[in-house]
Amino acid sequence: MENRSPIARYREEHDLTLKEFGALFGVDQSTALRWERGLNLTPKRAVEIETVTNREILRGELLPDIFGAPVEAAQ
Repeated sequence: MENRSPIARYREEHDLTLKEFGALFGVDQSTALRWERGLNLTPKRAVEIETVTNREILRGELLPDIFGAPVEAAQ
């Protein structure tokens, strides 16, 4: 099972640097790196990330203790 963060996966899939990902939210690359590592991410930012990424990153993936782990959609 893959153990990369949802942000790292998203950045790779969309060929974005930390700086470019951070720019989507008006933060610098060091803040984006902290989020990617699961640090200093607020619930408000998790919701914003979910919205900006068009739900490719779910808030529950970022903060499961607060939002609950996302349920996989039936295929």
